[in-house]
Amino acid sequence: MRSWIDRLVRALSRLVIAVFYRDVEVQGLENVPLRGPAIFVANHGNAIVDPVVLAAALPRLPRFLAKHTLWKNPAVRPLLELAGGLPVYRAVDGSTSRNRETFSRIFEELAGGCAIALFPEGISHHEPELQPLRTGAARMALGAAARGAGPVAIVPVGLTFEDKTRFRSRLLVTVGEPIVPEAEDDEDDSDTVRDLTARIDAGLRAVTLNHPSWEAARLVERAAEIYAGDEERALPGRPALADHFSLRRAFGEGFDAARAKHPERVAALEALAQRYDGMLEALRLRDDHITASYPWTHVLGYVSDRLWVLALTLPVAALGALIHYIPYRLPGVVAHAVRDTPDQPATYKLLGGFFLFPFFWATASFAAGQLWGHGAALLAAVLVPASGWIALRFHERNESFWNELRAWLVLRLAPERADTLRTLRRRIREGLKEVVEAS
Repeated sequence: MRSWIDRLVRALSRLVIAVFYRDVEVQGLENVPLRGPAIFVANHGNAIVDPVVLAAALPRLPRFLAKHTLWKNPAVRPLLELAGGLPVYRAVDGSTSRNRETFSRIFEELAGGCAIALFPEGISHHEPELQPLRTGAARMALGAAARGAGPVAIVPVGLTFEDKTRFRSRLLVTVGEPIVPEAEDDEDDSDTVRDLTARIDAGLRAVTLNHPSWEAARLVERAAEIYAGDEERALPGRPALADHFSLRRAFGEGFDAARAKHPERVAALEALAQRYDGMLEALRLRDDHITASYPWTHVLGYVSDRLWVLALTLPVAALGALIHYIPYRLPGVVAHAVRDTPDQPATYKLLGGFFLFPFFWATASFAAGQLWGHGAALLAAVLVPASGWIALRFHERNESFWNELRAWLVLRLAPERADTLRTLRRRIREGLKEVVEAS
């Protein structure tokens, strides 16, 4: 029975994530132990979305640990129960008395060869770096091993969101190398627990991006993009998130060394990069727009390819957009109301859509059945969700088409601005190469 439920949970999670994100990249799956006790530890910057991502991306479904107060949320509790979630009673929530019971359940799960998942920072947050880790994961691994579970693999998982508050953005899941405690490690030795927690922290930092501030994160991202990006390409195009992640990590280390060795030169480059970034933002352009040469043959091919697809799908997309307008917009309105807590909007969008879309599909099918009979109800149950997907894809293609056309026109109609941007980019790139390679 439980295995059937687990398959359902994974299928639902994958469906939700496939709809919510435009592209999901997963790397490092070879590091996931497919059998035996395991503890997945991940960074926690996107509230309820994070466990859904893990359930969808990992090749085995873990039991999730969650603060016990979430069981009081009527929208979240059914999902926790379905996934076999385990409550954690935290001191900050006013109770730790039942944690012994929780730990016993965790030890049983691990001894049975199952996997669990937790977020060792202990909180969902909107900071550009990992928060101090709690010792729970280390104590669970050591405690389970001491009770006969055998070696417990602790697997770090990094979740990198292109824009975690935006629907249909991109997502990268990076699985790091497992951390296995030594057989002689003692769960009652506080130094051993601290050392293992430090190893977990290092493992998580290897699969996440960490910066002292969001301004520093933005600066490193832009500098890395310029440093390693193409000097010229035919048409604009963004790299895969996995490539971008590796680039930012590798460049960030070199850039930090350069800043320490050549602070004045790096400060001057940072000022240029901020100016360049400000101009791009003001003109609503990307760096890859500046390096694109836009040959006419490529431009005409791009336009003709997109226009016939948009024309062909327009009637169904328009109907789908009309049917799905309310369930699409309503979660966004609610999420906008909680924008002051940036780790929460995506949760409201995801949960709102999870419940609202099926409700509207069922309502449309019921209405069709009442008007035209059972056959119409079955047909509506298939066609209405399909029309929503077509509308979504049409919107993305249409938005992308007009954004790219607008960028091309901006650069063509304001050649002096384009020249300024290209000159700035060239100066930044040359300066970066000099200071990084000299460090």
